[in-house]
Amino acid sequence: MLDRFYPIFDSAEWLERLVPLGIRLVQLRIKDRPEAELRAEIRAAKAVCAAHDCRLVVNDYWRLAIEEGCDYVHLGQEDLDGADPGAIRAAGLSLGVSTHDAGELD
Repeated sequence: MLDRFYPIFDSAEWLERLVPLGIRLVQLRIKDRPEAELRAEIRAAKAVCAAHDCRLVVNDYWRLAIEEGCDYVHLGQEDLDGADPGAIRAAGLSLGVSTHDAGELD
């Protein structure tokens, strides 16, 4: 079950500011950055969340989420074809998927 308050941030810097205030679930949603920067952001966000008992959801970058030992990944409908559900499951990640209407539930 999702927390009632589920903020989505585009940088670990925002997490560093707000997670200490009591946020328990947060999504890191960064677009169009080089892999090294994404990896650094995920690591920083993961460290902040670990220090404050907050769950981190990584948006889109399921491979990096696996490599960095994250627990959750969120994919959009358009990202599902390129994802490897078996690898995600084998890594023990929980998977969230965007749905916008009943048709996308299938």
